Amino acid sequence: MKNILKKLWILTLSWILAIVLINIYVLCFSYWNIHTDTTKLQAKPVGIVFWARVFSNGQPSDILKDRLSVAISSYKTWLIDKILVSGDNWRETYDEVTTMQKYLISKGVKQDDIYLDYAWFDTFDTLYRAKHIFWVENSYLYTQEFHLKRAVYIGKRLWIETQGISTDLQDYIYTDYYNRREVLARVKAFLNVEILRSKSKYLWNPVDMSKPQQEISKL
Repeated sequence: MKNILKKLWILTLSWILAIVLINIYVLCFSYWNIHTDTTKLQAKPVGIVFWARVFSNGQPSDILKDRLSVAISSYKTWLIDKILVSGDNWRETYDEVTTMQKYLISKGVKQDDIYLDYAWFDTFDTLYRAKHIFWVENSYLYTQEFHLKRAVYIGKRLWIETQGISTDLQDYIYTDYYNRREVLARVKAFLNVEILRSKSKYLWNPVDMSKPQQEISKL
């Protein structure tokens, strides 16, 4: 019995150590690559805005609105030329991507400068499709810092020249929960990128974002 308990204790410690080391490794990628002040940054062709909750009245949640608002500011100051939005549209009654598009247009972003990725699954999928469908090679990522650290890591390991722009414009109710969840989410990202060498489940014909939208065939 003692030997079994000892083995379980060693196994538990090993898992904890692995989780800690993986998190340190993932966080190292974002150490110099997350920004709050954008005034001295160089322009990039694309900004990627990640999904968040949309309310039943069609309005974006505070977290999503802040992500979009910071991207809009970058767009209007010529830090980015195009905006790629990714979100959930698996149900007819719930559409994050169209909500994001409408919000961007209402704030002055040209519709031709907005590209839509409806096939949301997770952060890895979004960035994998950004690389392999939308041909994104160099991009700013727009999300809150708790998520941004993992997103920057995934982007860089997929060979996208990514830098993150924090969209923390206020205190959020569930920030502590999100921070705790990220500990295991980083492990999942590590497994997808480094071990499993995963690919997105949903791929389609490439979209060249350097061309006007009217020249691009339907997906």
